[in-house]
Order: sequence, then structure tokens, then C-alpha cells
Amino acid sequence: MSQRPVDDGLAALRAVHDRLWDPDAELVRVAPGVNPDVNLSQWQLHAVRETALGAVVDLRHGQVGRAAAGIRRVLANQYREEGVPWSGTFKVCAEEADPPTEHAEQWLHYDPNWRQFLGCILAYTLDRHAEVLPAELGAAMQEAIGRCVRGEPRHRIPDWYTNPNLLHAWLESWLGVRCNDRHRINNGEIRLRRIMERFERHGDVDEYNSPTYDGIDLFAAALWVTLPPTRQFGQAGTELATRIGARLGRLYHPGLAAICGPYTRAYGMSLDRYVSLAGQWLALAGADMSRVLPPRLDEHTTHVHDLYFLEMFDDLADAVVPHIRIEDVETPRRHEQRFGDIVAVSYLDDAWAVGAERGRIPTFAKDQYVPFTAHFVDGTGIAAVGVKLGDTTSTVDVHLDDARTVTLVANGADRRVELRLVCSSAPTIGAREVRLGSVTFEFSAGPSRVVTDEKQAATELRVWFDVPHVTMTARRTASSPGRRSPT
Repeated sequence: MSQRPVDDGLAALRAVHDRLWDPDAELVRVAPGVNPDVNLSQWQLHAVRETALGAVVDLRHGQVGRAAAGIRRVLANQYREEGVPWSGTFKVCAEEADPPTEHAEQWLHYDPNWRQFLGCILAYTLDRHAEVLPAELGAAMQEAIGRCVRGEPRHRIPDWYTNPNLLHAWLESWLGVRCNDRHRINNGEIRLRRIMERFERHGDVDEYNSPTYDGIDLFAAALWVTLPPTRQFGQAGTELATRIGARLGRLYHPGLAAICGPYTRAYGMSLDRYVSLAGQWLALAGADMSRVLPPRLDEHTTHVHDLYFLEMFDDLADAVVPHIRIEDVETPRRHEQRFGDIVAVSYLDDAWAVGAERGRIPTFAKDQYVPFTAHFVDGTGIAAVGVKLGDTTSTVDVHLDDARTVTLVANGADRRVELRLVCSSAPTIGAREVRLGSVTFEFSAGPSRVVTDEKQAATELRVWFDVPHVTMTARRTASSPGRRSPT
């Protein structure tokens, strides 16, 4: 087999895994790059999900003993108590305390979605590698998957919450087939039908255009297609992979190392500055790896823990990558998506990719919502800026007026607006404007306070206004010519 560019990423993953593996604990250490602004590695924590994903790496490369040891430690970190809200989920880190018996809060004391993530990783591992694992370990893995399914509260996952919904539908029907349990099979198919009815109504998933969760949604679709519990999963998985993959390819700008926004959820603005799951699918589809993943891939790379998915994505790639078409932006293109009153518009030309969303009232993962994004050629390099909502801001409605002008209207609570500008480099700050290269933001009111926070992956500018509403106009001046800027 000829060498693929993504093979360098897989080799980097194996090297990272070798360095992070703790043979005494038989777990994967939390890497310093997980959150480079707060180095968690100093506390010698061990990651449960990455240990399960590391077992996939080991099994694909013949290290069965280490894989089996890691899986046993993963199973030991599952919550087995029945009848509690965290039943069947797993610790995020092996060292974390059990949830308190009273007033336990999800996301703080436990992650409920680890049922779906770990459950699906274990089920995938059993399907692909059961023949080389000890029989007693395979049985224990299936029992753990059963606890994942039984422990999931019936109405916890709302219909709009795409990634755990897709994963749980597959996992429950997978378990039903494994145990010859028609009730479980039916439950998974009922969830599938609700998902697909909503998907057809809107034309896309609710977790629309997320560099993180598009990656998980495509993983789920790949499971549906590659390991379908029933015929319905295979057909529906192909529909999901086709539409999400086509949109991902359409919004990817090869010259700007960027997926054009807006983003329903994102950890960063630039694909070459942190490891994203969508970036890994783009790399598998043939995108220049130096533009969709950071150039240095080691334990210090920002968000490196998500690189652990690459081995599994590579194995499932045939279900996804044929639907992702990588194209240079030779002529301007526009994409619009509607979810009722929510309208998301993306515009790409040779040196500019801008995303604008209006109509959304974010209430979940608000700190990851980016209703305005801009990536652009600036001088000899690439610049990026995104606008997020601060704590006192309830909505930001963004209108793409024309190819060079965007209007943002921010509404605050208690007569105060806070905005967060995430910039690829330090911007220039004026009395009523902020400039980043060839993009200028003009405010309708003067800020009462401005704070700059220099982080490893970006510069964040927090701007406060002592008024209930603020209008910003973002304008692009003439940029350097040429479709493709230097890396």
C-alpha cells in the first residue's frame, strides 16, 4: 500500500500513545496539550476514554496484551450502581471522586455522555477484535455495554442533541442484536426514526457545522453503515454521511486552513492550531494534513486527546470519505441552512470565508457557540476572528450584508453586553473599533472595559458595553491577491 499523508498522523498518534501510556496504572496519562493554558499533566491524571481508544490503536498494531490491560482498567472505572443518574457512565479521569449521593450535577460531577462514547468504543472493539481478546474480557465488555444502555435515563437526550442521540440509537440496537433482545432493537430503531425525521425536516443535523461534533456525528454514521444492527441503520447512516460529508467538503476552504462558519460548537478557530475531529475526517479525505491538523502532533499539541480517534476513523473511513469532496475555492460559493427561524449563511471566495448566523438563542454550551467567523488572507499569512457571547449577552444576530460587510446585533441582560472576540493574533484596539489585519469592527457604543487574554491557540478580547444593545459592523478591506496563502 502506498504511503498516504494521513499515515504521518497515525504514526504520530502511535508515538503519543507510547509516551502517554502508564504501564504501572495501565492507563493513558492526561496529556499537557489537553488544555495548554492549564497544564493538567502536572497532577498525573489518567484519561479513561483515551485508554479505550488507545486499546484500538494497540489492537490494530498487534499489542494485544497492552490493549487488554487498558480495557480492564476502563471497565473498572464504570459506575455500576443502579438507579442513580450516573449509572452506567464512566469516570472521565480515573482519579476523580465518585458523584455525591445528594445534589450531584451532570457535567460537574460526572459526564453522562461517556455512556455513549465509551459504550460505542467498546462495542466497536468487540466487533472488530473479539477473536484476539480473552473470552472473559469480551464478556465483561458486553456486560459494561449493557450497563451503558440500561443506565441511560429515558428522556435525558433531547431530539436536538445529535451526537449522543446517534451513538445511543446504534448502541442500543447493537446490544439488542447481540443479546437477541427485540425490545432493545426496537428502541434503537425508534430513536433512529425520530432522528431521521428531524434530519429530513431541516436538511441537516442540529449540531450544524461544528468542527468537533461533525466529527462525532460522522463517526456515528460510519458505525451505522459499517456495523449496522439492522438494515434501517445502514440506509440511514448513508444518508447522514452523504449530507454531512458534502456540507463539510463545501464549507472547507483549503487555502485558509479553515471550515467556514458559523459554528454551533467549536473549541478553536483555526484547524492548524488544535486537533479537531472534523479535521481528521478531512485529512482522511485527502486534504493537506498541514492545513487540517497542527503541524506538530505530540502530547503538547492543543486538544491532542482527540487525536486518539484517528485510528478508529481510519478503519471506518470507507463509510465517510467518499462523501467529502475537497475543492479549491476558484469561484465564490455560498451555503445557507435554516432551522425554523435560525438562518446560517456561509460565504467563501478566494481569500475570505465568513459565517453569519441569526435567530438562535444559545442555552447549551454557550461558550462554544460562534455566530460570526471570518478567515482571510492577510498580507503573507492567514488570519481568523470569531465572535462569541459573553456571560451577560443573550443573543448575537449576524447578517451578511454583502461580500465585504457583516452586521452584528448583540442583546444583553441587565443593560450590559459582553462580547468575546477570538483572534488569531493580537488586534489593534481603538476608541470604538477593533482591527485585525484587513477586518475592522466598528461599535455603535464605546466599550466600558476591554481585557486582552493571550492564549496559546488564540488571543481573546473581552469587551463590555454598559448598554442593552450593541451593533457592530465588520468590514473587510482589500486583501492580498491569490487563492492560496503560505502555510
